[in-house]
Amino acid sequence: MVKPESALRRLMRDTGKLLQPYGFEGAEPTWVRGMPGGTATVARTRTFRTFTGGQQMLRFGLGAWATPTAWWEFRNWRNERLGLAPLAIETAAGPGLLPGEGLPEDPDQLWSVRLDPDQPGHVQPGDIDLIRAELPRRVHAHARRALRLLDSDSYLEELLAQPNPTVATWEAIAVLLAEQGPSSRLDEALDRLTRAAREQPDSRTQDVVDFIAARTLSSRSA
Repeated sequence: MVKPESALRRLMRDTGKLLQPYGFEGAEPTWVRGMPGGTATVARTRTFRTFTGGQQMLRFGLGAWATPTAWWEFRNWRNERLGLAPLAIETAAGPGLLPGEGLPEDPDQLWSVRLDPDQPGHVQPGDIDLIRAELPRRVHAHARRALRLLDSDSYLEELLAQPNPTVATWEAIAVLLAEQGPSSRLDEALDRLTRAAREQPDSRTQDVVDFIAARTLSSRSA
């Protein structure tokens, strides 16, 4: 019989080994891969203790996201303007605006491990076996997802495909497009951002406009 903490540690060691071929490094709960375009992250959720049908269960899952360098630079530029401490890119998480990006909130995406009522303090081995069987598929899917989002064109494609883009979505689109230099697409994104912000008076849209203007001026001076 295995205690919950031991079972979780073993599963996370297996997760780290499965992520190594993709270039991810670290230890639970977070593994990262840094690349010129940003940082890809795969992470474990916190562990939830719940009761279902009178039986105690542990629930946890995996999530994935990417932080493009351009977005990280903008966030730190905004943080400096607000007097906040800068973020290391390895700990940044964003923009986080796409379905399936980040840590899951849907209980259906979490694994469940039941505590054995006949062996207090131990988990049911069958639940661990089921998770271990699913682990390679789930880990590979998250790793590929995070790495795909590091491609700015892929990220932009998914952002632009959102049916009802919010102010935050247009912020991310504009920042990522600005990395490619001035263009009609960037002008359109800034226009759409400005229009969306009129419906959300407390947004900090001007930060995006000022950041892009500063980057454009800097590139021209160089």
